[in-house]
Amino acid sequence: MVKIFVSTAEPSAELHAASLVRELHRQAPDCQIEAAGGSLLAGAGARLAVDMSGRAVMGFWETVHQLSFYRRALASILANLEQDPPDALVLLDAPSFHLHLARQARRLLPSLPIIYYIAPKLWAWKKWRARHLRRYVNRVFCIFPFEEEFFRGLSIDATYVGNPTFDHIRDLEERSAPPPEGLEADPDPRRGVLAVFPGSRDSEIKYLWPEMAAATAELRRRFPDLRVAVSLAPGMEQKRLLSLALAPTGTRFIAGSSGEILRAASLVLAKSGTTTLEAALLGRPMVVAYASHPVSYFIARAIVNSIPYFSLPNILAGRKLVPELLQDTARAVFMAEELGKIITDPGLSGKMREELLDLRRHLGSERADQRTSREILSLLGKGES
Repeated sequence: MVKIFVSTAEPSAELHAASLVRELHRQAPDCQIEAAGGSLLAGAGARLAVDMSGRAVMGFWETVHQLSFYRRALASILANLEQDPPDALVLLDAPSFHLHLARQARRLLPSLPIIYYIAPKLWAWKKWRARHLRRYVNRVFCIFPFEEEFFRGLSIDATYVGNPTFDHIRDLEERSAPPPEGLEADPDPRRGVLAVFPGSRDSEIKYLWPEMAAATAELRRRFPDLRVAVSLAPGMEQKRLLSLALAPTGTRFIAGSSGEILRAASLVLAKSGTTTLEAALLGRPMVVAYASHPVSYFIARAIVNSIPYFSLPNILAGRKLVPELLQDTARAVFMAEELGKIITDPGLSGKMREELLDLRRHLGSERADQRTSREILSLLGKGES
C-alpha cells in the first residue's frame, strides 16, 4: 500500500489534482491519498486533511491579508505529515505557499520524496526560486514542453508530462452535451456568444469585472443581438459580481464547467490564466486582460523576468496571437475596441482561430494525469496494477 499527501491552494490546481487522484487510484487501487484542498479532491476520493476552500489569492498586497490562514494551513499540513508520514508529498502550483511547505517538510522528514506537479513558472518571474526546487524537491513535472529544458538547464530533475488543460479539452470534445439553453452557437459573431471570464480570485475580480461589464455594455450597444455569458468560477457568486458592477440586460451568469461555455462561444474576454489556454485549444478568438492592486503590480513588475507576453497562448506560441491588455490598458474602452475588431473582421477572427488551434501540436498526445501517476508510482517502487 502507498500513501500520498497531495497539496493544493487554488481552484484550478485542485481540478488537476482531482484528476491525478482518480488516476492514482486507477493505477494503484490500494493507494491512500490525503489532501489539502477542497470539495473536488474529496469527491475524487482523497481524505481532506486540511480545507483550503476559497482562499486563493494573487499578488503581494492581497496575500498579506491571508497570511494568518496560510500559517495555520501550513502548520496543519506539517502536523499531518509528522503524525502519519506519507510515502510522498505532491505539491501543485502556488509556489509562494508550496516552496515554503517543501522546505519545512524536508526539515521535518529528510527522506520524504517531494514532487512538484505543475511546475512554478520561474521562466516568467522569481527565477531565484530555482535554488529551493533543487534543494527541497526530488522531481518536477512540467505541463509545458519548453519548461523541461528550462528547468534542466537549472540542474533540476524535470520532466514534461503532458498538459492537463489539453486533456480536459479533449474530454470535453468527446462528450456530446448540448450547450446551455440560449447559448447555441451562431456563425455570425454579431449574434454569437461572448464568453466573459472575470477570474476566480476576489482580488482579480475587484479590478477586472467593472471594466469587463462596461465593455460588454458597449458591445451590446453596438451589436444588440450579441449574447453575453459570464462564467462563475468555483466559490464565486453572481451577487458578488453585481455588487461591483451591473451587467447588461440579458447577461447570463453560469456556474460550472468553463468548457461548456467556451464550446458555445464565438469570442472570449478573459483574465489571464488557464482559461485562456482552454479557449485557445478550442480555437476561440479572444482578448486577454489582467489588473491588480497598484502595489502588487508595482512589486510584480520589479521581479518579473524579461518575457514579452503574459497570456499563455502568446507564451506558448512565442509570438502575439491574441491582444493583451495589462493594468492601465485593462480598461473597458480598449476591451470593447479589440473585441469589436474581432466581431467585424472575419479575416482577423479566422486567422486567430487557425493559429490558436495550431497550438495543440506543441502539447503532444499523452495524458498528464496518466503520465504523472505512472512517474509517481514508479518513483515509489509501485507500478500500475
